[in-house]
Amino acid sequence: MSATLREAILAAADAVEAATEELGVLDSVAGDGDHGVTMAILARSVRKKLEEAPDATGADLVGRVALGAASVGGATGPLYGTGLMKIAAEMRAIGPVSKVTTADLRRCLEAAEAGIVALGKAAPGDKTIVDAIHPAVEALHRAEADGFDVGDAVRAAAAAAREGTDATAGMIARIGRASRLGERSRGSADPGATSFAIIVEALAAAYLSGDSYLSGVRGDR
Repeated sequence: MSATLREAILAAADAVEAATEELGVLDSVAGDGDHGVTMAILARSVRKKLEEAPDATGADLVGRVALGAASVGGATGPLYGTGLMKIAAEMRAIGPVSKVTTADLRRCLEAAEAGIVALGKAAPGDKTIVDAIHPAVEALHRAEADGFDVGDAVRAAAAAAREGTDATAGMIARIGRASRLGERSRGSADPGATSFAIIVEALAAAYLSGDSYLSGVRGDR
């Protein structure tokens, strides 16, 4: 299980770094265009933490990744660091399991959302990372209620994160630097939501062990 978790985290780091240019272009609409570079730095910091702790597993592994993310400057590092710390704490509360359940995934992502919302003060509709996280959490709630297995649950969460991200293109930013643009912030997807969607898609693809799945959910991106 820990080997799978480590591989999934590395896959997410690779996917984010590969999207450096895409994320930079999105961020240049309302910011200084550095979100792609920031996420690439975060990815490298996460890899370093994994290399430093080859035997780390479970919540300890996620906690170390959280420290790597939190070390990155700006708003991005603290947001990811907080979300990952909340996930690590929830994993400890759940305790050792032989098989992850849909309920476990829902609890972990719900805890991450709560931590990120508390730190960033954003809500759904503000055109932020929350607009990708919240739909993914809701998808996991529905998957849990409908008795989906983990594979179907992660598919649903990844699709919901992408749909939420795409919806931000029609939103006016209400928080952060982009909010200064008002109506002009409408027309392109939020970079923070986009990077989160990329991460969730990569995690899902790694869990499902299929590059074909990744290409399927991301289309021609």
